[in-house]
Amino acid sequence: MCCMVRGPKPRAIEVQESSGSFKHDPQRRPTNIIKADSRLPEPPDLIKNDKTALAVWRDTVDILASSNILSKTDTALLTQYVVTYSAWTKCAEHIMKHGHEDENGKTSPQSVAFFKLSSEHQKLIAELGLSPSSRARLSVATSDPTDAKANSDLRNFLKAAKGE
Repeated sequence: MCCMVRGPKPRAIEVQESSGSFKHDPQRRPTNIIKADSRLPEPPDLIKNDKTALAVWRDTVDILASSNILSKTDTALLTQYVVTYSAWTKCAEHIMKHGHEDENGKTSPQSVAFFKLSSEHQKLIAELGLSPSSRARLSVATSDPTDAKANSDLRNFLKAAKGE
């Protein structure tokens, strides 16, 4: 148990700024925010050969690009996400046809894979910011740390909620 992380997951820098976290101690604001490559990722051949994975890739890229939280550096994570989803749906289709048990009455390999893939898929959803709670923690790096253009709607909403 040497590596357990304690406490809540960190909040986005913009959320922290809006709540006044850096007013009293501005040097607490992180200066080492990594700026990602702003180009959109291209699907690898593995994805291009799978219709389900390619459709999910395109949908997910559209969603994340419109949210301004996707870059070319996310290719491996996005690939893992869509491949996991594709395999999960194939397992689900097999389970719908044949049930969770094989001909010997034991849990089928597809059923075991279905639950493992489901767990992995949920982790990837959070990692990509596709769940509401994970979106609240995202920190989108901009070229200027004081430039909140990428998250101005969130910043304005939080300021209005505080009555500023």
